[in-house]
Amino acid sequence: MKDDNLDWQDDFPLHEEVEDFSGKARSFVIDCYETALGFTVRAHEQGAEGNGYEFGAYSETSPYSALGRVRQKMYRGLATRHITGASGNHRMLHDSLSGRITSDGDGGVLLVVDGVPLSLEEIGRILNSHEGWDFALQIVDALE
Repeated sequence: MKDDNLDWQDDFPLHEEVEDFSGKARSFVIDCYETALGFTVRAHEQGAEGNGYEFGAYSETSPYSALGRVRQKMYRGLATRHITGASGNHRMLHDSLSGRITSDGDGGVLLVVDGVPLSLEEIGRILNSHEGWDFALQIVDALE
């Protein structure tokens, strides 16, 4: 039986463009890493210096299976818009935010929503318009 995973390294890194919710083409670099337990595929927005969109997926059996899941996450993630408004004056478009937690480089936290890095202070301003409401915070592994 031929092992389809033998030459996977020849296929990575990939460069792909995906259209976001506004019709803007966003460029991604997609890398694959083999571990003792399987394959991890990660896509990061090119030129965003860690502050743009990032997606990841894992497969125990195939880098191409993980790649398919990353592509699904990319298309779904870029199709939904969560915030609107200019920097410092963002508003939620509906009752949920989705994004990624990252560092600001100085020991602080940034939340990247719609490819836009937001400080906790900016998130606080966004949430201020919902004072008195309940919320649910869920942290999810990026590879799931």
